[in-house]
Amino acid sequence: MKNKLYVPIIVGLLSAPSVQAAAIDLNTWNQEGASSAGNWVVSSDGSSVNQTINGEPTYFVSDTNYINKDFDGSFEVQTTSDDDFIGFVFGWNGTNDYYLFDWKQTEQDYRGLGQEGFTLSRITGSDVELWDHSGTDIQVLATDYGTGKGWADNTMYDFKLTYTTSNIVISIDGNNIFSETGSFDNGKFGFYNYSQSNVFYQGFEESIASPVPEPPTYLLMMVGLMGLLARYKFKK
Repeated sequence: MKNKLYVPIIVGLLSAPSVQAAAIDLNTWNQEGASSAGNWVVSSDGSSVNQTINGEPTYFVSDTNYINKDFDGSFEVQTTSDDDFIGFVFGWNGTNDYYLFDWKQTEQDYRGLGQEGFTLSRITGSDVELWDHSGTDIQVLATDYGTGKGWADNTMYDFKLTYTTSNIVISIDGNNIFSETGSFDNGKFGFYNYSQSNVFYQGFEESIASPVPEPPTYLLMMVGLMGLLARYKFKK
């Protein structure tokens, strides 16, 4: 009978605390970059946005700075007419100060070689060519290139970003793309297109990033709980 009393305690200790997600209202966001480079059309309820222009780099960013946050939502390219860059920005403090996660459908030599797949970069100035991620003011932090790594037409993807003072973790459809450690500052969160039209983003939410206990912490908890159960078993 005593052992049964400890089952709720064990479940409670091993369960992660619930995190309240808040829907992001895109009506409060703003376009950045050249005004002619993008056309971000927000739905009336602020839950989605469609970027309709094939042009130079364009950004659509929040009116709030964030740090130690999780961002979740979905995105899709709703056309078959192009194969260029889509993605996200975060830690945004202007066009010369941000982190960029971009994704290209196919390899293309245009302004240098734009490679198929994923890139994570840090931009710190204006001497940047985003097509091939070159210039003195861009630092490429991580890449994942190769055949079959590009996005697909008319396919909805689930995106998650964890952005904290010490971690950047990015996943798509539950698959980890990048996980980087370092020292990161707060800034705005937003969407990014380069030479790609009809990119649709919807249902984005933000929540407090929940730190995951290190494996040794779990092991210590389990050892202690097993000892507690054994103690009461022998007292029966």
